[in-house]
Amino acid sequence: MAKRWYGPLMAVMVLVTVDVLLDGPLRHLDFAVHEFCDAHVTGGLHATAHAVTKLGQRGDLVAVMAPVAVVAGVRGRSWRCPLMAAVIVGGLSLLQVALKEVFPRTYPFGDTDVLFTHGDAYPSGHTLNAFALGWVILELLVVAFPAVRPRLPAGRRRTIAVVAGAVAATALTVADEHWLTDCLFSLALGPILLHGLIVLDPFANRR
Repeated sequence: MAKRWYGPLMAVMVLVTVDVLLDGPLRHLDFAVHEFCDAHVTGGLHATAHAVTKLGQRGDLVAVMAPVAVVAGVRGRSWRCPLMAAVIVGGLSLLQVALKEVFPRTYPFGDTDVLFTHGDAYPSGHTLNAFALGWVILELLVVAFPAVRPRLPAGRRRTIAVVAGAVAATALTVADEHWLTDCLFSLALGPILLHGLIVLDPFANRR
């Protein structure tokens, strides 16, 4: 992603946040989407949407990441891969806590949208996890198992991470686990975080 996209993506984050704070049209759309999904996304469809949200579940992603990071570390005879993976997970978690504490917001399953009292719905942490931690897993995978690198070149790894973020955001909205605007904010922030990780290249062998 070129840096020229930073401005538009940051503008999206600002506009969505202002809309939510001012009870604008997007926030009204939030409730309309919530009512539709609550009424029509049930049974097997809801179970499927919920399962897809696991693309952004930090615990599940870390459970996959940890053994791959260990293998990558053993193969490279370095602590760099597991250490950097832990730093990224911790840093992303702290970022999410900080963002969510600025605008406490309730989740849609309570059937009320309340700001500045309790809740940590805004923005969607699951969506950010899918972008960033999904990419980390793929990067560790090609270090741990070099034979897969030709099938997972850098561009493809980036694309998979972007798709994972978008799919997770959609599933979270459809499963009525997040307001639409929670996910819109994270869909704008996720690519910026991903690009930052790619530029830093935390798993490169710098010996």
